[in-house]
Amino acid sequence: MPKSHPLELNRAVPGGRVEMFAIRDDNYPGGWFYRFQYYHPEDGEILRYDNAHDDVDLGRHHRHIRFGDDTETEFHGIVPHVTRFLNEIAKLTNTEDSTHD
Repeated sequence: MPKSHPLELNRAVPGGRVEMFAIRDDNYPGGWFYRFQYYHPEDGEILRYDNAHDDVDLGRHHRHIRFGDDTETEFHGIVPHVTRFLNEIAKLTNTEDSTHD
């Protein structure tokens, strides 16, 4: 079996930074191990999606947000998951830009 190469992104975006990592791994549900994080270098984590561990309350795919509750999230493949994450960041940056000093 050919070795998988990770998908990685680390860049500045409005309101902070985005770090994304995903690699094919059949040991994880959906066939991917991933962690996506949107954070402010000084204020910390704002939004994170991951499947690093199975959680009794949240299942396998987690959504963590600084301004709300951690929740389970559906996983329908890596591309829709990345798209949902980036769309959520776009909504958060609009909200934060209007309320942030």
